[in-house]
Amino acid sequence: MKITRVSIIPYRIPYYETHRIATLDLTALENVVVRIETDTCVEGFGEAVSEPKWNSTVREAHELTLREHLAPALIGMDPFDVTGIWETMNRIVGGHYSAKAAIDIALYDLIGHALEMPVCRYLGGCVRREIEVEGPGFGIGFMEPGEAAKFALKAVETGCRQIEVKGGHPLGPGRDLDVIRAVYEACGSEVSLKVDVTEAYTYKTAARVLPQMAELGVDWVEQPLPRHQLEDLAKLRERVPVGIILEESIGHPADVIRVARLGAADAIHIKLPMLGGITMGRQIAAVCNSAGLGIQPGTSTPSGLGLAAVHQFAASLPVVARGCHASPLARAEDDIVMDPLPAYPATIHIGDAPGLGVSIDWNKLEKYKI
Repeated sequence: MKITRVSIIPYRIPYYETHRIATLDLTALENVVVRIETDTCVEGFGEAVSEPKWNSTVREAHELTLREHLAPALIGMDPFDVTGIWETMNRIVGGHYSAKAAIDIALYDLIGHALEMPVCRYLGGCVRREIEVEGPGFGIGFMEPGEAAKFALKAVETGCRQIEVKGGHPLGPGRDLDVIRAVYEACGSEVSLKVDVTEAYTYKTAARVLPQMAELGVDWVEQPLPRHQLEDLAKLRERVPVGIILEESIGHPADVIRVARLGAADAIHIKLPMLGGITMGRQIAAVCNSAGLGIQPGTSTPSGLGLAAVHQFAASLPVVARGCHASPLARAEDDIVMDPLPAYPATIHIGDAPGLGVSIDWNKLEKYKI
């Protein structure tokens, strides 16, 4: 089997309203789909997630990197030779892990279709068929406290028991606490809360505010300090009564080693489409398992295609510390896959469909492509 064609398809799907977090405002899903075709007519699909807060990589950069540099080098290669393809990509372009993730995910989707099995089975087995959801959508962005509580209840009323709230509001930590209090009072103590601060606090602010969050039912706080302040994160972790999850601090498996050595986190949020796809996600997960760090499998703002890759990855992990995002439809006007997940599911079921388990809706992709 040989790769005969690699297509690059950028698209944009508007949000119902702007999703505001500490580092930027998001108004749409604006990503790039990769389609890999072969001489046996077996094909696979992946997605490069474009979110400038992470690595300053915008959609146009993903499109150019994939079309002009990475895709041409794949022609004639064996899609099962994932290691060889990674070596080729790394020789051509350094970094650009989100663009490479799109190719990596498409390879695993293709392999799953060729073997007629879901990706999780190819990864070693579907450890779990039901994956818990952390909702709603991509988390509760900056809203008035009452609006945030209503948004959280949309997920809770469908059975969701994990809620993510975005912290680091420009009005200060007092506004964060007001929102958390409203969500906690609306949802009840049986719902587990996580606050994603997105690098917005100083050490002194975090040391003062995180214990107050714990009193309002918060179990986890994600990336409370800037990504490079690992020593301060280690000191903070020792003095606050919440679990610390790191996201932006992790760009490579070697970063996990540094975090573990310093004791700077309790868990790592492995954002699969941002960190090199399934191949690098598994490397990071292996380091986490060896170091005794929990894993939250996740992503940033993909379509149902990118989310399906995360769900297959999560299904293959022996232990997870927290659930995944499930569907873009809580935020976006549409999706590009057939039979998309509803906006507010409580769990995700992993079936036996081959590959990633989703199919592209070509009418939708044609409608939204750029």
